[in-house]
Amino acid sequence: MRKWLVLLIAAAGASVCYRAPARQPAKKLDPAAWGADHVGKPVPEYVTGDECLFCHRDDVGPRWAANRHQRIVRQVEKEEPALAALKLSAAKGLAAEVKLILGGGRRQRFLKQAEAYGKLDLLSAEWLPPRAGKEGRLLNTEKPHWDAKQFADGCAGCHATGVDGEKGTFSAVGLDCYVCHGDAPREHSKDTSVVHLAKKRKDPAPVVTSICAQCHVRTGKSKSTGRPYPNNFVAGDNLFRDFQVDFSDGALERLGQADRHVLENVRDVVVLGKKDVTCLTCHDIHKQSSRKHHRVAADDSCRHCHHATGSKKVVKPHEVHSATCGY
Repeated sequence: MRKWLVLLIAAAGASVCYRAPARQPAKKLDPAAWGADHVGKPVPEYVTGDECLFCHRDDVGPRWAANRHQRIVRQVEKEEPALAALKLSAAKGLAAEVKLILGGGRRQRFLKQAEAYGKLDLLSAEWLPPRAGKEGRLLNTEKPHWDAKQFADGCAGCHATGVDGEKGTFSAVGLDCYVCHGDAPREHSKDTSVVHLAKKRKDPAPVVTSICAQCHVRTGKSKSTGRPYPNNFVAGDNLFRDFQVDFSDGALERLGQADRHVLENVRDVVVLGKKDVTCLTCHDIHKQSSRKHHRVAADDSCRHCHHATGSKKVVKPHEVHSATCGY
């Protein structure tokens, strides 16, 4: 009896003294550790959007002309409010040279073809569209002039296709299919799974995230060029081999809601190794529909825009600013 009593006391003491090992924080991944890139290589001779639409004229064609990715750089229209205002300003002498409009509902810029191949000149004057009950107005009209470097140095990577980051040149104005789907092989009509982001293809989360982040992460810098966009990124590459981004908590806290929402999701995938949610989990690019985002289970990322309780139709008031884009 004494023997069993001693054993019971010893066991009880052991259970009291035992402490579960502390949970170690998840090991952070090196975003640049996988894949390859096209830095220093020539831009591939890719299939152009016009060629793509020959076959995709019925499924993508009807919507693509109005898609925001397509219209982020567009031919200027005669009735364009921004152009009409420019003709009445101190920059009216330059209005006739405007051929393209860059931007959307937050800021619009005026462009013209440069003399050099693959270059655009950017007008110093800017149009602030009507918003929140305020009338639209022009900015920076005191000394209007064409800038030959700004578009190449800061804008081309996200507003043109086939961009050579070292030269600052591009193959096509605006965003072509190649930007998201990559260099599609000619034989892809027989096997669409060889095209990135195709319905029959399941790209790994880091690949999907790299494709979206090439433009939607607006706080990075190319290691090889110093420009705020990646150097010759091709869908399927590891964006972060060349594109350097600060994923620290402090960097995230300094961002507005929209940019923080993007960067946190990117960090979850490429630094923390989470693979369940990418941009395409919630966003439908071709349809520009929010239906997918309503079907996703609620998590912490939802609280960037929505309240923790109550209707998800109610969105927190917020503003969107970008030092890179100048608004």
